[in-house]
Amino acid sequence: MAKQSWGHRERLLALGAFGGLLTVCGAVATVAGAPDGPGIALTGGVLGCWEACGLWLWSAWLSGARKGPRS
Repeated sequence: MAKQSWGHRERLLALGAFGGLLTVCGAVATVAGAPDGPGIALTGGVLGCWEACGLWLWSAWLSGARKGPRS
């Protein structure tokens, strides 16, 4: 039986979760005194926000916003 590949939404969710994990790890590293901690947290936050925007655009596209007002 063929294995179904991940869809676009699942990839965005996975990358968003990875961004959240980076944010938490960066915050812990910052509290621990690591000099790269704030950069890691910022990178995770940006990745998480980027993927949230991607999910929002994907859901808008699927809900029919792509058709325009005159369709």
